[in-house]
Amino acid sequence: MYFLELAEIFEKMEQTTSRLELTNHLVYILKKTTSVIIDKIVYLIQGKLGPDYQSKQLGVADKVVIKSLALASGYSVNEVQIKYNEIGDIGDVAYEILKSKLQTTLFYEKLTIERLYNTLLRISELTGSGSIELKLKYINSLLNNSTNLESKFILKLILGNLRLGIADFTVLDAIAIAFTGDKKNRKILERAYNVSSDLGKIARILFDGSIDEVKSIPISIFVPVRPMLAERASDAEEALKKMNGKMCYAEYKIDGERIQIHKHNNRIELYTRNLENVTNNFSDLVHEIEKINSKDLIAEGEIVSVDLITGRFLPFQSLMHRRRKYNIEDAIKDYPVLLNLFDILYYDNQDKTNLPFSTRRKILEEVLSFKHDKIKLINQKTVAKVEEIDKFMTKAIENGCEGLMIKNPNSTYRAGAREWAWIKLKKEYSNKLLDTIDLVIVGAIFGKGRRVGKYGALLLASYEPDEDTFYTICKVGTGFTDEILDEISKKLKNHIIENKNPRVISGEIKMDVWFEPKIVIETFSPEITLSPIYTTSIDKIKKGYGLALRFPKFTGKIREDKNAEDSTTIKEIENIYKKQLKSI
Repeated sequence: MYFLELAEIFEKMEQTTSRLELTNHLVYILKKTTSVIIDKIVYLIQGKLGPDYQSKQLGVADKVVIKSLALASGYSVNEVQIKYNEIGDIGDVAYEILKSKLQTTLFYEKLTIERLYNTLLRISELTGSGSIELKLKYINSLLNNSTNLESKFILKLILGNLRLGIADFTVLDAIAIAFTGDKKNRKILERAYNVSSDLGKIARILFDGSIDEVKSIPISIFVPVRPMLAERASDAEEALKKMNGKMCYAEYKIDGERIQIHKHNNRIELYTRNLENVTNNFSDLVHEIEKINSKDLIAEGEIVSVDLITGRFLPFQSLMHRRRKYNIEDAIKDYPVLLNLFDILYYDNQDKTNLPFSTRRKILEEVLSFKHDKIKLINQKTVAKVEEIDKFMTKAIENGCEGLMIKNPNSTYRAGAREWAWIKLKKEYSNKLLDTIDLVIVGAIFGKGRRVGKYGALLLASYEPDEDTFYTICKVGTGFTDEILDEISKKLKNHIIENKNPRVISGEIKMDVWFEPKIVIETFSPEITLSPIYTTSIDKIKKGYGLALRFPKFTGKIREDKNAEDSTTIKEIENIYKKQLKSI
């Protein structure tokens, strides 16, 4: 299959604002694909070279791409740079300046999907001395055998700027329709995705096999499982009610980074909740995990920075120093951490996710039966009364925690699911709004006065998982230091899109710039109010009105550990609003 066919679909997808049309375009290209390259097609559609936990960054700088484009076009590097400054997207620059290139090319070999994918994979594997020159050579070979449309998307793929307006669930919908004939089968595929984290694998199995084979995809070591998520309760009384008033477990909710540990013999890998491999950033923990007396396991825990003098947990921001690309050893020394284990999913060559949580906890206690310097079990207490939860909450807050997790002892581990088997209960910030809220940046307006040249306010949205869409809830412009605003702006630069993303429901709101829903930030507000402007819960509570945060403020925390789909849901917003009304 030639890449031009895929590039033409990409072009159509860029120009549509309809999620249904996006899905139809994907179904079309998936049905045209052969079994040999179906997984590669799916990865390229996602803008990747494999599943998240394996996909490598190409590590190509803008200046290398600009030099490649100059060589392919006959323009000087300076001329390409000027065009880049004007247009703002190097792919669009390539489309414009390479329009007539193929008319003068004597020997033109059409670019196949296999060749493109394999060349990009080689580029990702190049490191060390001479790697830049080789990357330049490979990129140039691709551009020399491409139309201007193909070149546009080749460079977008190389720089990670493929902005098609889709998410994983849109791809799942397309796979379900293309290979099973029924979109309803997405629920089955979703379960497989939650344990395999690999859409390409699912498509490949369906292409040659059956949906029953997809159902039987097992949990495997070194294939991260998408984490089970919790619902939110406003107080201990509500949490106990959701547990039917029965005995349950209360655990410390730590302001750290959720980590999934995979161990087989001496090999150990650590993955974040969004499947990023961070093993190298926590080599001190790896040395401790090696001491655990088990041949194999998959366990979950929370890594938190600690004050060695007081023993208190430090805020999430302290942990981000561990996420450096360079001088990691200095960060390990300067920012000591503790791993608090809270669940086990796989042990002794067996999947444990279908066991009750109480049983999984006992297994975890047996696995961690002796003292470790940097690893411990999460603080846990059996509770059955509001007073017991409140007392344990006070203890948790005194130790630097965010609050508590309330867990059903009989619950199985449901990968990727968000349900009331686990409930998060945070400390009270005011007498009205009980929690901070994680929201997704979807747009911005330019600043004035001292913020000229910067974003003055960011448009934020909450998530609707049933529709895989985002609904606006507020604009936030307070709580930003100049340093953090610059950092957020740099992150957003890679996600600027020409038109509103098809997954964003914004009503009549106009923005100076729109973004892909990628960056999650933590916000705080004293109250949730009805609004005729914002679309969260539109028409659900009052006709013509949605819900909005009143006087929202950025807390200073960028949730780099969360994907957009992990942000606060509309259902959670509605529950907070209803609880707020009862307290008036």
